This record gives sequence, C-alpha cells and structure tokens, in this order.
Amino acid sequence: MNDVGAADLRERYANRPHSPAAALLSPELLEIDGGRGFARLRFDGKPAFCNPMGMLQGGFQAAMLDEAMAMAAIATVDFGRFVPTLELKINFLRPAMPGVLIGEGTVVRSGRNIVFTEGRLLAADDTLLATASATATWRPRGGDRP
Repeated sequence: MNDVGAADLRERYANRPHSPAAALLSPELLEIDGGRGFARLRFDGKPAFCNPMGMLQGGFQAAMLDEAMAMAAIATVDFGRFVPTLELKINFLRPAMPGVLIGEGTVVRSGRNIVFTEGRLLAADDTLLATASATATWRPRGGDRP
C-alpha cells in the first residue's frame, strides 16, 4: 500500500481517465486513503435507475459498489494502474431508494496480479443496503490492451 497524501490522491482521482459508465453514476469522492486501501464515494441514486417497484435496480447498485472498490484498489498504486473486475458477488440486504447513496470500498489483499476488495452500499442515514466482494486484476495504464 502507498503513503501518498490524501490531497495528492484527490488530485489524481480528479485527473484519472473517466469512463462514461462511471460518469452516469455521478460519483463524488468523499474520502480516499491509499495506505489503508479505502475509498468512500457519494452517488446520486437517480429515479431513472429504478425498477418498476421504485427501487434502484440491482445492476446500478453493483456498478456503484464496483466503482468504490476499484477506487480503493487503484488508490493503493497512486492511480497508476487499471483494475478490471474478474468476479463480483453482491448481497442485497435492503431496498435502495432514489437519493444519496454512499459506496465504500476496501482492499482486503493485494498481490502482484490480483486484488481482493470488499464494498458496502449505504443510504444517506448510514443504513446498510448491500455488501459486495470482488476479485480484480491489475493492468497497466498505458493505451495498449493486455
């Protein structure tokens, strides 16, 4: 894990390559710590993300958790790599409603090629809505595909 300061990580977060998928989720960085392998993001759970019952569709929740876990992982390498997800498991504990949602990602273990992460999705009042675990692989940040 690294020891780059939070201010430097915030700047690197702001200047990272942005994906259209992540932009759709409107993430806002609340906290990042590369030494701990932790990221906390705020998301806007838009009504357009809802299923016919008025709850956020699970795929959008998964994307939010995936984004939070990825940010935690790449913070440990100063945003110097990409971290595509190989496997993702989610437990939906309570319905997620439109509004502010908080995604937290934590690195559990990181190796030379693989990183294991965990995530939590919370309502604005800190009610736990979903948990996740993921396995991802490290990839260089260059323009070449592996």
